[in-house]
Amino acid sequence: MKKIAIALTNILFAVALAQSAACSSTKAAQKPVAEDAERIALVKELNALIAQGPIRFETDTDSITEDSQVLLQKIAAQMHRVPKVRVLIGGHADERGDSAYNLALGERRATAAQDYLMRLGIPRQRVRMVSLGEEQSVAMGHAEDSWSQNRRDEFTFLLPGETRSALNIGAVDEEPAGLLASTSYSNE
Repeated sequence: MKKIAIALTNILFAVALAQSAACSSTKAAQKPVAEDAERIALVKELNALIAQGPIRFETDTDSITEDSQVLLQKIAAQMHRVPKVRVLIGGHADERGDSAYNLALGERRATAAQDYLMRLGIPRQRVRMVSLGEEQSVAMGHAEDSWSQNRRDEFTFLLPGETRSALNIGAVDEEPAGLLASTSYSNE
């Protein structure tokens, strides 16, 4: 009788262990699906947000306009809601002025956006910036309509561990799926 009880206990234990393993593998299989769905929803939100940008500047200035403030407030709200998101700001200038001046102007523009986000409570370590000067024009031409499109700050959103540049600068050390969303222009 004792042997039957021990055998029955072992069988019950084996069945419980098998069910536990099956449940945990199901949970493990469901977790990536849930993470993928969460990531897809976040990408949609960020894409909707950046569809409103990039922010634009007047000639030879780094002053944030009222329209740009509204967009930066929305970016800050999203970053507060999802603390794991970081942003890379790319500052741009039009073709007028020499390269050194335009790089400095692009940096001042990116800094202005970074400073505004910091005033809204976004920590500096979550906001990176780079100046591209006149090097990545979105509009070719030598008139105000082209120049006004090129005076801008673009935003690229990244998740933890992602260091990719959607602004075609620096080394790309991760898979393309790492990029969430970007206001940067691509002429591909």
